[in-house]
Amino acid sequence: VEQYVSTTQDQFSMENSFMVWQLAGTFTVLACLISMWHMTAHVRKFKRPFVQRKILAILWMSPIYGITSWLSLVFPVYEGYLAIVKDLYEAYVVYQFLSFLISVLGKGNRDNVVNVLAKHANHLEPPMRLCGCFRGKYPVGDPRSLADAVLMQCQIFTMQFVFFKPMTAIGLFTC
Repeated sequence: VEQYVSTTQDQFSMENSFMVWQLAGTFTVLACLISMWHMTAHVRKFKRPFVQRKILAILWMSPIYGITSWLSLVFPVYEGYLAIVKDLYEAYVVYQFLSFLISVLGKGNRDNVVNVLAKHANHLEPPMRLCGCFRGKYPVGDPRSLADAVLMQCQIFTMQFVFFKPMTAIGLFTC
């Protein structure tokens, strides 16, 4: 009886794992198809290549995340390697998203983005200095310098994320 119970539990566990893999794979394929549909729509109407290249890079995130997550589920031995791939692409997409915002708001020109932000300077917080303990001093009547400092802080934080996210993934894998 114990052998029968053990064999039945093993079979049930294997069937359950297969069902989980199959369900996760179905949703991964569905996410890839939806992303590919959006990507082909952008490629067919490639009127603003400077902006649409960034959109295409962002749209690749769903298939890459889905496929690497599904492969991590099916092959848990390679989960560390696949996590590094995911984190590298995530860092790249965060950089592309900031570039996308600059290309949409300022048509690729940083000064235009600063001018747009300066129009809404009353909603901007001064940038943080020294881990947020001190704030920089900006002239009250100069929204352009405040907008420039806020955009610079966004760019610096983005580049920090782009550098540190893959490094932490590699460090986590090696540890």
